[in-house]
Amino acid sequence: MAIPRISELCHLSAPPKAGATSFALQQARLAIADGKRVIWGSEVMPDSVRFSQIFCNLDISSASRFHSMSTAGEFKRCIIEIGRAARLLPNVGLVVIDGWTPPKGRVSSETKSSILELASNLNKGCNLLLTSQSYANAAGGSEYMIRGEKVLSDAGFDTWTLIRPSDDARRTLTIEEEVIPLLLEEEGFKRI
Repeated sequence: MAIPRISELCHLSAPPKAGATSFALQQARLAIADGKRVIWGSEVMPDSVRFSQIFCNLDISSASRFHSMSTAGEFKRCIIEIGRAARLLPNVGLVVIDGWTPPKGRVSSETKSSILELASNLNKGCNLLLTSQSYANAAGGSEYMIRGEKVLSDAGFDTWTLIRPSDDARRTLTIEEEVIPLLLEEEGFKRI
């Protein structure tokens, strides 16, 4: 069974090594398979082996619809350029900002405003997927804390969480109250 497709504005929060980037790559593959373009923004490109595993079922010409842009450096300027590319290129169906928050510490107000501006300026029909690292609850609870959740929720983003409940390939995706068990394989996630 296929994985769920993201909503128009989606924030995926996951602890390190849970597979948020793989999940985002799989969403990109789905968009490209539908004939759409994808703009991918991150500080570093996804692992080339992982990328080729997830995209292995697409023909080689489909790769021309995956556009990678760096968010290293001045984040605000990078996000402006990503938004500009998403508006100028034809048929962009998905923008991914992989790792939109710093892995530690608070999200700056400038970063938040840059993301909200990007979300409000995308063309109709273009989805936005943000990934971020969740962190352990300092109060000792078992739940992970989500960076930037309130500001994104107030702006209309759906927040999904992805966790790794054990040291194997099983993952748990939570969308609102729905808990979806997943298995991470070479070609990406599948429902179990």
